[in-house]
Amino acid sequence: MNFSSNESGKADSTTNHDSEVLWNRFLVVCLVSAVYLCVISVLTTISNGVLLVVLYKDPYKAFRHPPSIFITGLALADFFTGTAVDPFFAYFYFELYKDTITSEQYNQTLKAAGVLSSITMNVSFLTILFLSWTQFIAITFPHRHKQLVTTRRVAVCVCGIWIYSLLFSCSLLMGVPEKVFQKLDVFFNLSLINILVLFSYIALHISYRRQVSRLTPWQNNVIRITDSSEHRRKRDQKHFVVISLLLATCLLVFIAPVIVMWYLTLYWTPETYEEKIKATMANVVIDTTLFLKFLIDPFIHAWRLPKFRQAVKAIVTRRRRASSVGVLTLYNLNTHASTSRVN
Repeated sequence: MNFSSNESGKADSTTNHDSEVLWNRFLVVCLVSAVYLCVISVLTTISNGVLLVVLYKDPYKAFRHPPSIFITGLALADFFTGTAVDPFFAYFYFELYKDTITSEQYNQTLKAAGVLSSITMNVSFLTILFLSWTQFIAITFPHRHKQLVTTRRVAVCVCGIWIYSLLFSCSLLMGVPEKVFQKLDVFFNLSLINILVLFSYIALHISYRRQVSRLTPWQNNVIRITDSSEHRRKRDQKHFVVISLLLATCLLVFIAPVIVMWYLTLYWTPETYEEKIKATMANVVIDTTLFLKFLIDPFIHAWRLPKFRQAVKAIVTRRRRASSVGVLTLYNLNTHASTSRVN
């Protein structure tokens, strides 16, 4: 009898020790995630902020195509993720690490961060989906592309994406039950939209391969020699197709673990305290990894391109020249004023 009691006491002591070790690991994960998000936030904000400035200035008039409006909408979503969503989650994880957050603060902070992230993520998902569709139309119906995909229609589409994302995310603040909101978000915004992105990726890839196989090197040379504008259009079209394929690939790679984790969260209940902590740790790691996508996006559709880097250089050079001219003008005025006093 005494032997059984001693064994039971040892087992409880071991369990408590394991739980404490697991909790400390969770706190370390929260701290690392918070620091990681602080770094990602700065890099995401700078890379997307410079992209937005270049798209606005456009010194070489190279980003005046309708698909560039989708790129602008995507860059805005990524920029707001870097300036608002990343810092919010970093603050949340710092508070968890300090282990001083109350249940009310926990729920309020998590809800606010969830609403903000839902807005920018849904905009990102839908923008990539519609960008893929426009490029599919450009390849499959090249003669009707200009009539179907206009600047006005693309602008209306981007505005509609933002309005839908704002209304859907704010529905959580309007009294929609949290469980209902989560299921709708997982079923439609995570699952359905990304399944459509996958199908769009496959269709776009097949259409692009067919177009490339139709054009022989001799035909490409004829187009390049006879019509430089047609060659330029083909080159820009190829550029946006590659962008669409890379963005879709990046999205699917990062979002797949998130979808799996959310279905587990909705339909699986941990039986023990240890399972709950492990599931929460996995959730934190997967969610923070997803934010890397918003940093990678601008390098896919902008920073890797020579003409974009040239545009950045041109804007910086012009600002330096303007500053130099301003300093020189001020110096001349001061010199003239001094000379006038002496005379």
